[in-house]
Amino acid sequence: MIAHVFVDAENIPPYVTFKVVEHFSKEHAITKVDIIGKEDTLSHKYRNLDEKLYCIKNCFYGKNSADTWLCLEIVRAIIDEPELELIIIVSSDKDFLAAIKFAVDFDKRIILVSDGASHKSLIEQMQRLNLSSAAVELKDFNLNFDTKLDKLSSFFPKLTYDMNKFFVNNADKLKFIFIEHGASLVEVPFVEGMTSYHFGRTCRELNLLEGKLKNFIEHNFLKLNGGRVYFMTAEEIAKPRPAELLKEYFMEHAADVKKIFIRHGEKTSALDFVDGMPFELFVHMLRENKFVNNDATARNIAQKSFLNVRDDKVFLLSEDELERAYYDSLNEVDKYFYDNAAEVQTIFIKHNDKLFEMPFVNGMPLALFGKYLRKEKIIGKGASPLNTAARSLLDVRDDKVFLLSEDELIARQDTPISVESYLDVNAADVRKIFIKHNNNFFEVPFVNGMPLEMFHKLLLVRNIIGKSASITKVALKNFLIVRDKKVFI
Repeated sequence: MIAHVFVDAENIPPYVTFKVVEHFSKEHAITKVDIIGKEDTLSHKYRNLDEKLYCIKNCFYGKNSADTWLCLEIVRAIIDEPELELIIIVSSDKDFLAAIKFAVDFDKRIILVSDGASHKSLIEQMQRLNLSSAAVELKDFNLNFDTKLDKLSSFFPKLTYDMNKFFVNNADKLKFIFIEHGASLVEVPFVEGMTSYHFGRTCRELNLLEGKLKNFIEHNFLKLNGGRVYFMTAEEIAKPRPAELLKEYFMEHAADVKKIFIRHGEKTSALDFVDGMPFELFVHMLRENKFVNNDATARNIAQKSFLNVRDDKVFLLSEDELERAYYDSLNEVDKYFYDNAAEVQTIFIKHNDKLFEMPFVNGMPLALFGKYLRKEKIIGKGASPLNTAARSLLDVRDDKVFLLSEDELIARQDTPISVESYLDVNAADVRKIFIKHNNNFFEVPFVNGMPLEMFHKLLLVRNIIGKSASITKVALKNFLIVRDKKVFI
């Protein structure tokens, strides 16, 4: 039969187009193949075709223009090609059924090649148009033209539309490979040179991917190159795997194997180690335990785990090196206590009516004293270590902190406490009140139950009252209570 093929290139991959033409050319005389789609978006595979057979129809009228254009071209062919007997339509849409009805009315035979999933709705639509099933033959392009596509169709329910489309579009390069999953091998579709994104997505959608993609690829005798996945060469496959090399190395050096602790971030693990083992194997060991992906990170981990990398080998540190590494890892405050270990003693620090135990060196710098208090969160960032030292019966002079001598302690106890010191010591209980005197109001800090003498000092220091004023009368006039030589609200 003399046939004319119409391809909706908006939803049909080039591979299917060429397979349809090849398949039906064996039985029919195909005179023309119209490829309908927006010319600037067509696949490069539609370029440089035989112009005697293939004709690109550029539909440039918007989103659904290909369907409309396809209908027009079918009508045009029926009118302009009187010898035409067979119309072959390749599309997964059904917006061209009116054109099919027109063709049937002109006694043309129709073959519709589409996605098999749409056949049910197409049959229902044709029945509504009273189209005879004998006049229109339905073909499924996923199954009828290639055994590979037939095999691929079994994966369609498990893969998303995007991945199904990817494999159909690359059917000419499609292969099936076995992936190790647990104790079994699972066959999966594969296109050599596919991106690691597409390969990883395929394995995830098939619930096969465990762990990191790079390790998964290498484990299945594939390799990653430039972000794409390829088969390993025979030489690469014959080369021992990192895990095998590591196992063989530990067996050969069984007498020297010892357990060491490796730390990375919050993770610490006890791993087998041989003093002087090759750095390459050390990296493999860290990869196997999901610590690292590159050599630079492996070097950092070795350093943090008190190991030394030199001459491409990894060594345990000597006692002197360990001590030096430990010292280098200390912060400034800890280094000071380490350097002055013989003079370290324990003292109690008072802050906000709480006592805190801390290491102390008599005469230590005030700056380090403050850093320790902030590091241990005894005081806040804005708090003064000077005030904390004073409240803790420590002496600060020449920017250093000293313990008070026995005589100084006795003298400190005999010295009347200042208003500022009293307020500092009772900082948690300080509140603001207003004092009225000589028709003026003054805002002052106040501690409920503070000594009458301290209250008197407070008003004198603030120049609220004079030396001759009666503090008791001032308190009573401000609705304060004085009893047992203390002032209460």
